[in-house]
Amino acid sequence: MSSLIRSSSLTGFPALVGSLGGQAEPLLRQAGIRPEAISDPDDYISYRALVTVLDLAARRHDCPDLGLRLSAHQGLDILGPVGVIARHATSVGDALDGIARFLYQYSPAIEIAVETAGAETEYHFRIRPRVLRTLIDVAQIGELSLGTSLQIFRILIGPEFTPLSASLLHRPGAPTATYEDYFGCPVAVEQDHWGFRFSSGVLNRPVEGSDPAVRRLALEYLSGMVGGALGNGLPAEVRSTVKRALPTRRFSLEDVADSFALHPRTLQRQLAAHGTTFQEIVDDVRHELADRYLRTTAMPLAQLADVLGYSEQSSFSRSCRRWFGCSPQAQRAAAKGQSGAVS
Repeated sequence: MSSLIRSSSLTGFPALVGSLGGQAEPLLRQAGIRPEAISDPDDYISYRALVTVLDLAARRHDCPDLGLRLSAHQGLDILGPVGVIARHATSVGDALDGIARFLYQYSPAIEIAVETAGAETEYHFRIRPRVLRTLIDVAQIGELSLGTSLQIFRILIGPEFTPLSASLLHRPGAPTATYEDYFGCPVAVEQDHWGFRFSSGVLNRPVEGSDPAVRRLALEYLSGMVGGALGNGLPAEVRSTVKRALPTRRFSLEDVADSFALHPRTLQRQLAAHGTTFQEIVDDVRHELADRYLRTTAMPLAQLADVLGYSEQSSFSRSCRRWFGCSPQAQRAAAKGQSGAVS
């Protein structure tokens, strides 16, 4: 299931292709997608097939910003029950937590993250396809993913939401001004991720019209699916939960198990069945984030240790020596020497 995505990801595709003077069905068949799959939002298609059909349509109709245009047709509804959890969250931060936790139900091929941007007043929203290295042309899927994310933010916050800046992993075929008009902010291309920056106050904004009872029912439904058809996503769920909880220090086995309505021993057994342990996941998340922050930010080490959930900087330093064979200062200096600068 790791390379699948809900067919709702193609919401608006036939209408968009039709507006360009074409027909969606031949493109879908050429990409290996059954045309009737689009009519069933609970059906799944190949993530690579989605990438292929978007690229085919963009080339066939000379529409380099096709993915961005398609995102204007999409929003929370494409996420199914995951979107219900977000729509009825108490705050934007809770909504994003719910999406990140259960995103594997929409597609196990995608990971999102909300991370500090190196300043207490700013955060990064990032999108990371897990199969990125196996994809050839990522422009359209990247623009669709990021554009749809903007639509979701505007549904949760209001149409007035505008990012501080946006980043594209690729160099787009359309003029940069096209993307700056869409996002309403400066856009940097050929970055190391798709995403945008926003002020930290956004996370505390209430979601208007939310209904806690509806959210609870959706949570119970999705939590009951852990171990089901997409149950292989449990380690990824735990990983995402730990990543979000590190700065709050509420990432113990008991804390995380409680968020899944599981006994800690039950969670440990289920993770063992997937060949991993809770502590291995925590350590791996810290390792990944430490490597990224040391390479790409000038964040003070004391602050970085805090972001990674360490109570003392010395504990962070010991972990760095185990991971990298050197101190965090030395690892940052080595990364700076390789790249020429720390961003």
